[in-house]
Amino acid sequence: MENEETKNENEHTYDNGFHPKEVKLKDTYVFYRHDFFFRLINRIIFWLTKFFLFFPKKLVWGYRIIGKKNIKKQKGFLLISNHTHQLDALIISTSLPWKKLYITTLQSNMGFGIISKYFRCGGAVPIPEDIKLFKKFNKETTETLNKGYNILVYPEAALMPYCDHIRSFKPGAFHFALDAKATIIPSVITYHKPKGLYKLTRRKKPCMRYNILPPYTLKDYGNRRITLETAAKDLQKIMSDYFEAHSDYFK
Repeated sequence: MENEETKNENEHTYDNGFHPKEVKLKDTYVFYRHDFFFRLINRIIFWLTKFFLFFPKKLVWGYRIIGKKNIKKQKGFLLISNHTHQLDALIISTSLPWKKLYITTLQSNMGFGIISKYFRCGGAVPIPEDIKLFKKFNKETTETLNKGYNILVYPEAALMPYCDHIRSFKPGAFHFALDAKATIIPSVITYHKPKGLYKLTRRKKPCMRYNILPPYTLKDYGNRRITLETAAKDLQKIMSDYFEAHSDYFK
């Protein structure tokens, strides 16, 4: 029964009412672009997004970021977070202006027309469904980490808005860190009871905080499966313990 519940929590069941068009990626698709033109467009998109999110972050969501010191000197890291808000990728990326961050996402999320193009220019990288392209994706991901760029991955896989606990992690989310010998930065979105003026803007939903935890170094046990499964269990416990200790809403 517990395994079935875990399986359901990690399946993509959230429906926002918008349905993407079918997306097909070419064999020559470049997942991570680093050229000057892309970097220029990316910075423009970043600051536009940061500007548009300023009002809801500060005045509506009661948003705060905690633990910046844990990430300040890091580069070429794999950033992980719980996936509990429709805009959490944009919220997280615009919270780290001094870090270039790519964001892995479902291939189907590239099927929303101009919105997907905007997201793509902002650093979104589709996870390919085709096995041949997936090998290319893995290679580019490892190379990108080795070049000192940073990548956001959601080990819970599926979006579950305002989830009151940290769900189980898929071990495959960490093989990039193993291949690139990259540091993993765990982070947690926690939810809190509205106080003061936020009682007016957050009557039905909680306020949000983004917490960056100390870096985690993946331990290689000589067996790939055991190494990845151990990392998944360790990080799930670290993030779960933090969530339960600091969030006002937890299971």
